[in-house]
Amino acid sequence: MYKRDANWTEDEFDKILYNPNSTNDELSAILSGRSTASIASVRAFIHNYHVRGNISGLSDFMLKRLKAGYWTCPLCHAKVEKYGFRSGKGWIP
Repeated sequence: MYKRDANWTEDEFDKILYNPNSTNDELSAILSGRSTASIASVRAFIHNYHVRGNISGLSDFMLKRLKAGYWTCPLCHAKVEKYGFRSGKGWIP
């Protein structure tokens, strides 16, 4: 039987969002109770948001943080400015 992880907190999400150079293993050590697979999933959701505008898997507070801009994608390391726009490429909601 599949057990769903608890909802992500804002603090947990911020640790993923603002530590793009940390590995999933390093973040798992910081975020006790979070598996590397669940961290990888959130990182993929962040990447899909800025590349395709896909909001699947993102909660309201996650979207708010992402739309504020000024973060680095934890997968491709693109610097994201405001509203999900990626310098030179990407989408504008």
